[in-house]
Amino acid sequence: MKKQLIGIFSLAALASSTLVTAVTLIDELDGTSTGTTLSTSALVRDSSGWHKSATSAWAFGSGNSWLYNTNSADNSNTSDGAMAQIVNLSGLGLTTENQIEVNMTYNAWNGTTAIDVYVHLWGLVDKASTATSGFANLGAQNGAMWGSSLTDFDYYNLGSGAKFTTGGGGEADGGAAAIKLLDQDTGTSLIGDAVAYSSTISLSGYSLDTLAQYDYFVIGIAKNVVASTDNGFAIHDISITAVPEPGTYALFAGLLALSYVMLRRRA
Repeated sequence: MKKQLIGIFSLAALASSTLVTAVTLIDELDGTSTGTTLSTSALVRDSSGWHKSATSAWAFGSGNSWLYNTNSADNSNTSDGAMAQIVNLSGLGLTTENQIEVNMTYNAWNGTTAIDVYVHLWGLVDKASTATSGFANLGAQNGAMWGSSLTDFDYYNLGSGAKFTTGGGGEADGGAAAIKLLDQDTGTSLIGDAVAYSSTISLSGYSLDTLAQYDYFVIGIAKNVVASTDNGFAIHDISITAVPEPGTYALFAGLLALSYVMLRRRA
């Protein structure tokens, strides 16, 4: 009986080992300015926090705890240029996580016409980078965020799994973004009118199908202003987590159920 119980507990331990918890990549704002920064310094491999080009209208409102851009100059780097940040994935304990959960709370207001916003999600595989290696052009227009030279990294669009084939103009338009928030208009900037957005992106079927196969995660957010009457945009809360596919949890539950049945039969 003792050996049987040991075997059952070993099975339960195996089941526990299959459960992979969510890994936080970004968790910012949410009513507090703690940990949120926005800089015009060069965005390089070892940068921390959000970055933008020097001419960009993106701003950090510490009083309102939001990142916002209310400029509406058509085809302007000031309005359209992305803000972005990079996350070093090493040391996060990633294993089989193959889904990315994106949650945002935002407002689109201040104009008389709706606005399109593009969220670029990239996975970078290190080739020959250094701490000062650049990887993104934040001055592109029309909702785009371009990749830089392919010498230091291989770039992958996590929305499609596609590998960039050119440097400098890679990810050449907003339509290639992983998430497209089209025709956004919440009416006001009030938190009570804000929209809560949630999306899960699966890497299943990609050539690199788990987050652990990438060295860096990159997020870029860009507006596509087409008229001076377009809305502005503000993010009140943003969180991004890496999670395992639902089948992992199903396996865990199944093994625990099997352990319970075996225990009952031997009781």
